[in-house]
Amino acid sequence: MQTLIKKQLKNWAISCASLVALTCIVPANAQTLEFASVFPESDFSSLSVKHWTEGVTKATDGRIKFRIHWSGSLVGNKMVDAMRDGVVDAALSFTPYVSGEIIDLAGFDVPFSFPLDPKGLGAFNREVLPLVDKIYEKRGSRAVSAPPSLLPDPITCRDRFLSGPEQWKGVKLRTAGRWQAETIKRWGGSPVVFAPAELYNALDLGTVNCTLMIYSGILSLKLYEPAKFITRVDHSIAFATINISNDRWKRLSEADRAIMLKVGQETMDWGLIAYTQGYEQTMKTLGDRGAKFCVPKQAEFDRLVAAATDVFDKEISPKTSADGTRIIEVIKRYRPQVLARPQVGDVSECP
Repeated sequence: MQTLIKKQLKNWAISCASLVALTCIVPANAQTLEFASVFPESDFSSLSVKHWTEGVTKATDGRIKFRIHWSGSLVGNKMVDAMRDGVVDAALSFTPYVSGEIIDLAGFDVPFSFPLDPKGLGAFNREVLPLVDKIYEKRGSRAVSAPPSLLPDPITCRDRFLSGPEQWKGVKLRTAGRWQAETIKRWGGSPVVFAPAELYNALDLGTVNCTLMIYSGILSLKLYEPAKFITRVDHSIAFATINISNDRWKRLSEADRAIMLKVGQETMDWGLIAYTQGYEQTMKTLGDRGAKFCVPKQAEFDRLVAAATDVFDKEISPKTSADGTRIIEVIKRYRPQVLARPQVGDVSECP
């Protein structure tokens, strides 16, 4: 890519020299970075991507720009491997796509692991970002920001509310990775793992009955069309970061690295405001488009939480390295804040 950029700049300079009446200025060290995201541009998570990339471009006076590949169009959900292998320079990374292999990140992917209220989420993200960065660096990238890119995660079904153990029987449910799958088994369903791009058709055709998918994904992927029944467990489900490949990071100047980190912090603060507004607006829009909601009774909610705790305690905590143990210690401090039923939007109790 660097060779291509140099060639393009050289050709551009030659063209400019031939235009005597014009003055052409090429910014020093101009770069265009390839950025990958698994969600479409219309998704809530894309707001953070745009805020950060545009902020970096502005702060560097246009020297660093980004070409964003939405909807997994370039590398699917293999962003972390793509950064390591030099296919892309940056990405919005989600832990479920790598935590099956990197168990130190697995704690984020068990439902109810961290708070989703703006104050708790902001504090949690700031505290764990350096720990996540250290883990990702060993895999080929640096985490420069952890904006609140994921709205809460309910259970969305084509033909039922999952209001109790009986309703869970025989349910095939799409989920994003190994640890969510372990949780679904304990909740009483049969997990199926595949990419979000395939989900609409799978629900429409009945290949799966339900899915774990964040509210913004339900909206941007139009899942409310084949699946209108949303059981509001509203839990955390994954951890998102904006990452830069190690190779690209090493080639950046110290000043440009500092800019990316500074804009990263600003994006995290800005994202908390956008998160609150996005949560409320997304719930309203889904309702307007025909989605139906209910909140499980307290006993069922407690059953789901206990099953998730079992995955956390038995499948993950004993297997992490020192890096993962530090993250688990943080999660354990914050987890008591998250064990409450949702309060935003339609909170009608399930029949």
